Amino acid sequence: MQSAFEYILTSLQSAGNDEKAMWLENYVKHDIQSLGVGIPEIRTLVKDVALKYEILKMSRDEQEKLYTQLMQNPYTEMKLAAVLFLQLFHLKNKPSDLLGLMQDWFDNKYISDWNVCDWLCVRVLTPLLDAHAAGTIPVLKSWNQSPYLWMARASLVPFAQSKNMKEYSSQILDFSETLISRPERFCKTSVGWVLREYWKHDSDFVLCFLEKHKNHTTPEVVKNATKYKMKLKS
Repeated sequence: MQSAFEYILTSLQSAGNDEKAMWLENYVKHDIQSLGVGIPEIRTLVKDVALKYEILKMSRDEQEKLYTQLMQNPYTEMKLAAVLFLQLFHLKNKPSDLLGLMQDWFDNKYISDWNVCDWLCVRVLTPLLDAHAAGTIPVLKSWNQSPYLWMARASLVPFAQSKNMKEYSSQILDFSETLISRPERFCKTSVGWVLREYWKHDSDFVLCFLEKHKNHTTPEVVKNATKYKMKLKS
């Protein structure tokens, strides 16, 4: 019998679509490798594997070994399967366990593009932030100082879709000031994304930030951060 990892890999390879794979690789860049399988199909497969292999009856170490195998695989769809396992079955786990697992993924540079990074942020880190802010924010703060681009980006992106976003103005300001001053495009664009959503709560906050840091912003950041202002004018 195939292992759960082997079953996921062969199933995704069988469902692959070369045209979709080429489109995603071109869209995401960063030299990603894709099989061309959509999220709905990956989600269905993850649910099927969880039942077929009784994943939730495995020990924590066995589960984390499987999810890390998936995340370190070069195919984007395998990495997204790891994210979906956490989202679908583990958001009620001890937050420190989940954060420790994700930190290990970043430390080992298994996450190396914006697509997987942002999926992890929105699907796992944002719910953790909403449910366990006291334990999550200190970890995000430590990630904010990381020299590794994708870990640093992941410190801020979870705030963009948080249900309690307005409560985190001090963290958003602090983390954004760190990232906007960095040269990497995807550190800066994380700031634009979060400011765009914060505009709904406090447009003056956004405008003041952009003015204060105008020497570090880019046209892309300003455009994203003021998206809703542009809509009001149109």
